[in-house]
Amino acid sequence: MGSSQSQVRLRRALTMTDYFMLSFTGMVGSGWLFAALGASGAMGPASLLSWVIAGIFFIFMIFPFAELGGLFPFSGSLARYNHYSHGTISNYLLAWAYTLGAITTVSVEAVAIIEYASYYVPQFWNSTLGVLTPLGLAVAAALILLFFAIQLIGVNIFGWFNRIITAWKILIPGLTIILLIALYFHPNYVIGKLPGGFAPYGYSAVFAGMITTGIVWAYEGFRQGLEYAGEGKNPQRDVPLGSILALIAAIILYILLEVAFIGAVNWQAAGVKIGDWQALASSSWQAHPFASEAMATGIPILMGLAVLLLIDAAVSPAGTLAVYVGTSGRNVYGMSRVGYIPEFFSRIHRKFQTPWVALTVATVIGIAFMAPFPTWYAIMSYSTVMTVYGYLQVGITNHALRKIAPDLRRPFNPPAWYIFYPLSFIVASLLIYWSGWSYVNAIIAGVVLGFPLLLLGPYRSELKLTRISSVVFAVVYWIVSSLLITGWYLNWFASLGMIGSFVTYWTLITLVQVISLLYLWFRSKHPDIRAAFWVPIYNVLLGIISYIGSLGPLSTPLVPYPWDYVAAAILSLIVYFIAINLAYETKDLKQIKEKGLPIE
Repeated sequence: MGSSQSQVRLRRALTMTDYFMLSFTGMVGSGWLFAALGASGAMGPASLLSWVIAGIFFIFMIFPFAELGGLFPFSGSLARYNHYSHGTISNYLLAWAYTLGAITTVSVEAVAIIEYASYYVPQFWNSTLGVLTPLGLAVAAALILLFFAIQLIGVNIFGWFNRIITAWKILIPGLTIILLIALYFHPNYVIGKLPGGFAPYGYSAVFAGMITTGIVWAYEGFRQGLEYAGEGKNPQRDVPLGSILALIAAIILYILLEVAFIGAVNWQAAGVKIGDWQALASSSWQAHPFASEAMATGIPILMGLAVLLLIDAAVSPAGTLAVYVGTSGRNVYGMSRVGYIPEFFSRIHRKFQTPWVALTVATVIGIAFMAPFPTWYAIMSYSTVMTVYGYLQVGITNHALRKIAPDLRRPFNPPAWYIFYPLSFIVASLLIYWSGWSYVNAIIAGVVLGFPLLLLGPYRSELKLTRISSVVFAVVYWIVSSLLITGWYLNWFASLGMIGSFVTYWTLITLVQVISLLYLWFRSKHPDIRAAFWVPIYNVLLGIISYIGSLGPLSTPLVPYPWDYVAAAILSLIVYFIAINLAYETKDLKQIKEKGLPIE
């Protein structure tokens, strides 16, 4: 980067109101349109407990996240926090997972718009195959490109655009709640006075369904204000406060939406047996839940609401899509700023003062993700778990910084941090665990496969790797790990039995991770390598308990419910303290302690 380019800075224009709206908009996208039906279908009225518990879990995370937002008010910050306490390798693996989650969010919101739009433009969606038609794909790609253009022009314009979108997002869900409860509401449905009762599928579903029904997905957007921290007028005050207020507002909104949805079901019109929530979730309502529910009441005002909801099905996901196009780009920008990928990716547009190269790359990848698109729930679940994996950083980073940099200025100092930090790690870990073995395996495979990308960038020189040696390492690593992962999905190990095949596969995957780090350690003795060893330890333990626990594939789990939940929490806490003890004062942290925060 030339000296003239280095003088181009990000525009600082956002206020606390903008940060509130960024976070709130991130949380109220396609989730509010789909999650109420998905949650009630998996849990019945007990889904209300799931919304409350998940909201409390995110409160555990928001406080340490807000602290980090004040400590490091940089754009693309969620791809950078752990860098200061554990170095490049540990942070890169978390940032890679988080970036995959953010990019797939762009795809999810685009397909949500098209799926709802298929109600009046059936040519957009192949309902038989459950995929976008070529026309639908083209329209979704055009939407992403539109919001890329808005993001490119600048956060000042985007801030005003986002205020309009957020006002709409408050109005339409609020109107839905009021009208459904006022005109067609059955309190007995909410308190469980139906066949099957309040928890027809057991209370374990309250936890196991958080990921796959969209509840966690709905809350994840709280972090969006943190992504724009480098573009605010007073980010160290406004980012934490705006994010916390937005999360509280979203919790209240989603609980009321679930109450309204459960209480306003017309079972006869839906063609489903009363109290059969699972059948309701797979009925014709699946493509457009609230609109179908409002139409089924037969009440003119609610039928008019259904039309408005079909319009909102484009607006709400579009607002979230707009935010995540920027988020994805700022993740790429953030990784470039800390030297993970070439400097070129952090270039700022001279006229618009936005990270144009990073935004372009994220947009192209987001469009590409839609080509082999599965169902909304499947890609949503994958995106959710990948994002939560990135959340693992928040507790260990904060706790480590308390030890190695206690004198850093903390504009937001959370109460009882010694409780919130470990709880945030345990909560994130449990959310991943509750997604089930198939998703746990998929996200760990994604993290494993992403590792060599780091060594192909400028960071290889720090590990004393030549260009040739880094390429050879990456090729060998990818061949071995790809064969193992492919072999698992193609059942190459099936002859060894369910336990034997898992032991073989997971041992080999573990060796790939451990041997790779040991090779780099003996080659360079770089402290980043030692600090990153908590990641494979976590991956190995998570995979084991996930496979043998109640959410794994074994017909008789070796660790049954609820003891597998307890075991997952205890193992997470062990890894948490291992990770804290592996932290060290990195070069960039030392520079901040001596010279203060860099200007970006």
